[in-house]
Amino acid sequence: MQKSKTVPNNVKFEIRPASSEEAGLFYALQPEQDEALGAIGHVRMDFGRSGSEFWHSWHPRGPAELNSPEFKAELQEVVDELRKGVLKNFAAMTGYCRGHGGEISGGWVQNYGYIVETENYRYCLRCNPSPGDYQAYLTCFDKQVQEMNQTEQPDRGMQMGGM
Repeated sequence: MQKSKTVPNNVKFEIRPASSEEAGLFYALQPEQDEALGAIGHVRMDFGRSGSEFWHSWHPRGPAELNSPEFKAELQEVVDELRKGVLKNFAAMTGYCRGHGGEISGGWVQNYGYIVETENYRYCLRCNPSPGDYQAYLTCFDKQVQEMNQTEQPDRGMQMGGM
C-alpha cells in the first residue's frame, strides 16, 4: 500500500527536491541502467530567446511498449501542471530553483533536480537556469519496471541511488 501524500488543493502533483543520491537520474544513463530503471524517455525544453516561449522535443529511451497511451496522457498532465508554476517561463523556473533547493551535481552550471511521483511513473525534472541552452529535461521512468527489477535483483537498486 502506498502512502498518501499531502498535496495543496490547487496542485495536482507534488514536486519535491531531489536528494544527492538521486542526482544520477537526471542525466544520460547507460542503456542497461535505463532498462533496469524503466526509462521511457525524456522531454527536452527551453524557453526561447524571450524566456517566455516553450519549445520541447521528445526523446525515447526505453522499450516502445512503455510509451503507452496511458503514459502519454499522464505525461501531458504533468507537463501542463508544471507549466503553471516551475515551467511557466524562464524567470519562474529560475526563481523556483532559488527558492526550493534541489541542487544536483553535474552540468557546467548549477543544475536543480525535482521529482514528481504518480502511482505508475516517476518524473525527474532537471532545471538548468542558464540562457542560451536547453533549460529543462523531464526524464520519465516506469515504477512497475523498477519494482520488478528490484525484486529480481535487490542489490541492484542500491547501485542506482536507492531506486
